[in-house]
Amino acid sequence: MTTTNPTPLRVLALNVENYKRLTAVEIRPDGDVVLIGGRNAQGKTSVLDAIYAVLKGGAAARETVQPIRDGQDTAVARLEIGDEDGNVAYVATRRWTKDDAGTLTVESSDHARFSSPQKLLDGMLGAITLDPLAFTRMDAKKQLATLVDALGDSLGFDPITLDAERKGVYDRRTEVGRKVAELEGRLKGYPEPDPSLPEVEVSAADLVAQVDAMTRQNRAIDAAVEQARQAHANQQRAAEALTAAQDALSAASARASEAISAARAIGDRQDPQALLDQLGEIDVVNERIRKERDRAAVAEELSDRKQEQAQHTLRLEEIAKQKADGIAAAKLPVPGLGFDADGVTLNGIPFSQASTSEQVRVSTALAMAGDPAIRVMRIDGGEALDSESLAIIEKLAAEHQYQVWISRVDESRSVGFTIEDGTVVA
Repeated sequence: MTTTNPTPLRVLALNVENYKRLTAVEIRPDGDVVLIGGRNAQGKTSVLDAIYAVLKGGAAARETVQPIRDGQDTAVARLEIGDEDGNVAYVATRRWTKDDAGTLTVESSDHARFSSPQKLLDGMLGAITLDPLAFTRMDAKKQLATLVDALGDSLGFDPITLDAERKGVYDRRTEVGRKVAELEGRLKGYPEPDPSLPEVEVSAADLVAQVDAMTRQNRAIDAAVEQARQAHANQQRAAEALTAAQDALSAASARASEAISAARAIGDRQDPQALLDQLGEIDVVNERIRKERDRAAVAEELSDRKQEQAQHTLRLEEIAKQKADGIAAAKLPVPGLGFDADGVTLNGIPFSQASTSEQVRVSTALAMAGDPAIRVMRIDGGEALDSESLAIIEKLAAEHQYQVWISRVDESRSVGFTIEDGTVVA
C-alpha cells in the first residue's frame, strides 16, 4: 500500500446523494475543464462543494452549516481519484448523519483502508480552497494574505511582520524629520558664533566689586597725596624758620618722607572707566553669550536627530532589500507578480488595476502553484468568465495538468453537465 503517486491525480468520478441541494448526482468528467451549468438554486455550487467537502474535511465542515439535504437523515459524497488515463488510485468517501460533522474513509486501488485518511489527503492537496474568481473579488489585504499563504516557506519572511516594522520605522523617521525641521528653523534664529565672546556670562557683581576696589585705592592715593602735600607745605614753612625751629624741620622732614613712602607703597593710580563701560554693556554681552550657548545646544541636538533620521532611513532600505530579496527568491507563479504593504501588485501596479484577463490568469496560476499530487481546482460563478478568460484557464489547466471544475449559470444544456433540482439532466 502506497501513500503517494508521482503522476498528477484528478477526480475520475463523483457520486453524491442528499448533499446540500443535490439529490443524486453521478459525474464522470472528461478533459481538463469540467463545466457545471444550470439555472440558479439548482445545485451547481453544491457539486463543487461536495468535492471540497470530501477532500478538505474539517475546513469544509466549518464553512457548511447544513450539509444534509432538507428532509433527509444522511448524505454521502464519493470521489474516485486517479490519473488522466483513468487508473483509479484512491476512493475517498465522506458520509454525514444528523449526529456528526461527517466521517471520511479512503481506500487504495487494492481496497486497503488508510488509518489517517484526512492526513493522507492533506499531504496530496494544493490550494484547492483558492477560487480564482473569489481571489479577484477579495480586498487587497485578503489577496495579500492569500498570496503569502500560497507561497509558503519559499518567501523566506513574514510580510505582515516586516511591513509592521517598516511602518514603525517610517513613522519614527517622519517624527524625527519634523524635529529636524523644527531644530533647523530654531537654529536660523540665532546669530552666528562670535569667537571673541567669553565662554561664560560676565558677573555684574564682580565688575562692581572691582570698580569699588579701584575707587577705594584711588581715594587712598588721593588722601596720601594730600597728606604729602600738606607735609611738604609744612616742610617749607619749617625751612623758612629753619634757624628758629631746626628740630621742627627735622621732624617734619621725617614725617614727609614717611608719608611719601606710604603713598608710593599704595601703588599707581588706576582708571576704572573700562570696567564701567563693560558694566554698562554687561546685559547685551551676557544675552549674546546665552544665545550662543543655546545655539550650540540646538546644533548638537540637530546633529543627533539627523543621525537618528539617517539610521531610520538605512533600516528602511534594509527592509526594502529584505523584501525584494525575499520576493526574488520566492516561487512566484507569474512573472511580474509581487506585493507591497498595500496588497498584491502585477508589474508594479495594484492587482485591482490589471485587466480582467490578467487577473484571471494570475489568480488561476496562483491557485495552481506548487506540485501537489491531487490537482483539482474549483471556480464558482463561472458565468463571469468571458471567452478569453475561459481560454486562459483551459490553457493553464493543460500546462499544469490540473482539473478545473467550473459552475456557471447556463440554461442551454449544450456545454458540460447541467444540474436541475439536484440531479444531472444533461
